[in-house]
Amino acid sequence: MNIITRQEFKVLTCAVLLGICGMLGTDIHLASLPYIMVYLHTDQPHMQQSISIFLLGLGVSLLVYGPLSDGYGRKPVVIIGMVIAIVSSFATDWAHNIQIFLLMRLLQGIGSGVCMGLGRTIVADVLHGDRLSAIGSYFSLVITLSPLLAPALGGYVQHWFDWQTNFILLGFILLAVLLVYVVFCPETNQHKRPDAFKLSKLLCNYSSLLMHPLFVGATLLSGIAMAATMTYNTASAFILQDGFGLSPIMYGWVTALVGVGSIVGKLANPPAVKWFGSRCTLGLGLVLIAIAGLLIISIEWLLHIHSIVVMMIGVFIAIFGQCFIMPNTMARALSPFHDKRGSAGALYGGFQMLVAFVVSAVVGGFSHETALLLGHAYLLLGIVGVVIFKLLLRE
Repeated sequence: MNIITRQEFKVLTCAVLLGICGMLGTDIHLASLPYIMVYLHTDQPHMQQSISIFLLGLGVSLLVYGPLSDGYGRKPVVIIGMVIAIVSSFATDWAHNIQIFLLMRLLQGIGSGVCMGLGRTIVADVLHGDRLSAIGSYFSLVITLSPLLAPALGGYVQHWFDWQTNFILLGFILLAVLLVYVVFCPETNQHKRPDAFKLSKLLCNYSSLLMHPLFVGATLLSGIAMAATMTYNTASAFILQDGFGLSPIMYGWVTALVGVGSIVGKLANPPAVKWFGSRCTLGLGLVLIAIAGLLIISIEWLLHIHSIVVMMIGVFIAIFGQCFIMPNTMARALSPFHDKRGSAGALYGGFQMLVAFVVSAVVGGFSHETALLLGHAYLLLGIVGVVIFKLLLRE
């Protein structure tokens, strides 16, 4: 039965809102990046670290929030994390140099990590077995609204107001979601374990997981998949606005194609798994990312054609392929560890973000106003992913 009760509906609605909020910090201000760069008197490589430093905060915090909520409950941990995200979002408006701005972005990532880390955990608290699998897929699909709509919203805000307004809006959205969560969502952790956050236990669990080749391989591949999106987020505002001359509004709507690619990919994954199996589908996703890179490089470098259409077709293919990787790596990473799934989920999510952080930081170190940067990044991600797939994800 996939019918949910009224109480379950409230919890799931809150979890979906948390999930959407988790990635708003990477999406809503993308159109503003070139304008923030001018305001803060900095350069493109420093400005592009806005994405990578946010991911660093996410990755580190995910390692903490899961075990912490196992020991003391979901609700107090969610409240603390969201307060950090809200305060740092509002405080970003008073940043007058790149160092303070990036510090606020780090705090936003640390706070937003609670949304990413505990949103799915809250769903798993109230749904189990086949109901979790069926309804959880819709949960994942709804969260895709963030990359689909947030860049366009941010583009309009930048056009009508200024970059500071985007962070004020982000703060108020997070505040509204926090109030909804506090009022309507009960504590869902009915089996608190005070020893779950003991350092010795955490280190023991994490070290045993890192010794497992399948877990390590699946986690690295999930990070590569996440990096496909974050590479675009890091470089696209400068490529499309400075390189191709798009307005913030047009940039926002062009970037919505990333969200469309994610939705189509998530819809295509279940039948692909049914027809080809999860392992082959995962491998296909990696090949598609490499193909996206080859397409962009071939058109840009070999044919000397600079085209938004070609670039976005490549991005669409990469994001479509990403959706063949994420759910299949998660199943392979978490399924074997029934006795420490909380720690496995925290380490999986944390390292996923940390891999994406490293890739986006490297991409952010380059000033580039053509799509070649994306092409080379996608090709390298696909090749490295296939190597990891062959070495660590053997049947």
